[in-house]
Amino acid sequence: MQRRHFLRTALLVPAAGALRAQEAASRPRVLAVSAHPADFCSRAAGTLIKHVRAGSAVKVVWLTHGETDESQLLYKKRPGISIEEVRRIREQEAFAAVHVVGAEGRMFGFGDNPLRMPPERMQMLAQEIAAFKPNIILTHWKEELSYPTHWLTSRSVIEAAQMAGGSWDIRFFEPTIGTATRYGFVPDHYVDITEVFDQKMEALKKLETQPHLLEYYSTLNRMRGLESGRRYAEAFVRWAPRPPVVDLLAR
Repeated sequence: MQRRHFLRTALLVPAAGALRAQEAASRPRVLAVSAHPADFCSRAAGTLIKHVRAGSAVKVVWLTHGETDESQLLYKKRPGISIEEVRRIREQEAFAAVHVVGAEGRMFGFGDNPLRMPPERMQMLAQEIAAFKPNIILTHWKEELSYPTHWLTSRSVIEAAQMAGGSWDIRFFEPTIGTATRYGFVPDHYVDITEVFDQKMEALKKLETQPHLLEYYSTLNRMRGLESGRRYAEAFVRWAPRPPVVDLLAR
């Protein structure tokens, strides 16, 4: 009796381990491709934090340091600062923010004066996607036509994902605050970030070159929360919509 009980118990151990492996494999791997150091954080940090907490592998890739587009405060505070020093500061801020999120980060630092994506850079991005094997990719709104760096980042991600032969589940996050209506960004799904909102704000605080983001995106997250019936939320649009199929119409 004791031996039979021992054998049954021993056989359950690998089964439980296999179950844990299956659960880990079912968690999505999420890659966020950000034009500048702050974009991923202001638009999607809450969502990324929730995925990290759930055990997902999460990585952020920055294409530029934002040394031209989004570092005006540094130039104002420190006249004569070199562009190399601006890049160093912005990279430090980017990794400090992603550390608070709990994700991995990689800075490509292609330069945003302006951003160019020739074939060799497209190949680098495609290789990054192929190596990380994301189930979900987050990036900029595809119609943000008046912000060339954001628009080119979005287009490059779509093309690089095809080159990599990877996931086609691309989600676009918010365009620049105040432009969603103008650019036709109408969310088709939301993520409730109420429980991680404070942590998102802590991540945003690390981006000291852009202190206005705290007020801007706390306001936006509250607005998206009102739209979705939550306290705070982040909004997304799928590249390839997946309308639900139901048996009966629900009330």
